[in-house]
Amino acid sequence: MAFPLFPKFPGKDKQAGARTKPELAPRHDARPAGMAGPVSAREVAAAAKGRPPPAVKLRASAAAVDARERDITVTGPPSLIEWAPAVPGAQPSIQVAEANPGLCSVLENAALLYASGHAAPARQVLEQGVATDNDAKVSPLAWLALFDLLQRANDRAAFEQLGLQYVVAFERSAPAWEERGPQPCLAKRPAAGGYFALTGKLSPANVPQIGHMLAATQKQSQVRLDLGSLTGADDAGAKLLADALAQLRKRQYALALQHPEKIRRALEAAVAQGRDAGEGYWTLLLELLQWQNDRTSFEDRAVDFAVAFELSPPSWEPPPSATAVTTTADVPAAAAETTEMLCWQGTMTGPTDPQLAKFAEFREGRSIVPINMSAVERIDFVCAGALLNAIIRAEGQRKTVQMAGASPIIRALLLLIGISPRHFIKKPQ
Repeated sequence: MAFPLFPKFPGKDKQAGARTKPELAPRHDARPAGMAGPVSAREVAAAAKGRPPPAVKLRASAAAVDARERDITVTGPPSLIEWAPAVPGAQPSIQVAEANPGLCSVLENAALLYASGHAAPARQVLEQGVATDNDAKVSPLAWLALFDLLQRANDRAAFEQLGLQYVVAFERSAPAWEERGPQPCLAKRPAAGGYFALTGKLSPANVPQIGHMLAATQKQSQVRLDLGSLTGADDAGAKLLADALAQLRKRQYALALQHPEKIRRALEAAVAQGRDAGEGYWTLLLELLQWQNDRTSFEDRAVDFAVAFELSPPSWEPPPSATAVTTTADVPAAAAETTEMLCWQGTMTGPTDPQLAKFAEFREGRSIVPINMSAVERIDFVCAGALLNAIIRAEGQRKTVQMAGASPIIRALLLLIGISPRHFIKKPQ
């Protein structure tokens, strides 16, 4: 039998190509109406990566600093979660974990469906997955998420039937049916007045924020001002804050100034340059020393200021004793480590959910920040990303966030978005 030495490539057959005709009728999409969109959960998660988190000010090298426009950059403990962009020069964004304990593609898709409010399709995906998908069959979290959805649907018969299958698959007891009801939660300690936090680089851009803080002092008996998240300052921004603090001090207002230590250290390093540091840095440092009731350091720096600028030194006029600086170190350990928890419930949506907004205030004065999520029905993808950012900021202040009672389907979403398994505890403490 003879074989051709130079067989004809399929691409050369024009007649065969001519026989191929396009489909005239579109193919029917068998997916439910609520499931239209990307099939893979990771595709949906990747689509969210274009939204960068709040920019982080990095410290420039000394050679890059203009002598006429010096900036202070506050250095602090690094974040426990890295935000390095995948491409040099690209904007940082939420990094979705590609591998987490218990996650599989079936569970990821179901978690995103449920987060979007599609509980029935999410249940269908999981039921099919634990029966036919090899990864879902061996994922305890996928089974627990299905138990979770069945209980939310109040389908006890299906719940018990799945329990029999679970015992065979994992050779362990299945979860018990629990009657869902209001979850007890200890009341949060009352907040003392309004709360304002300055973040990022202190500059004239903070004029509206400081203005709102000053306006609040006209209506409330006490306001808290948190400086712990400041990453830097320019001379104009430092003078802006110094003027606001001086105004409140002269009014003898009971301002609770929180976490000024980091910015104070940066100011101390700056004023070592004398007059070249800029008057704004000097005045802000002198104000902070008065608010911290550090008279010895104040008098030393006041003399240095008078010599550097050839002006009369400012006088010692500390604020009322009731406005002593509130820091984590000032809170007794027994009071800081309480069993009080921040309680969330219902459905949480969007980046500015009111319940999520309380997180920054609640974490103050605590090294461990406990959150009770037992009563949370659903949290959407965007709110989950905002929660990840809030946890990263808390870890930057060396705080430990513990989330108790998050149901399996919600825990799957939070793992997918990038929240570490170490943040989850099983039962509220």
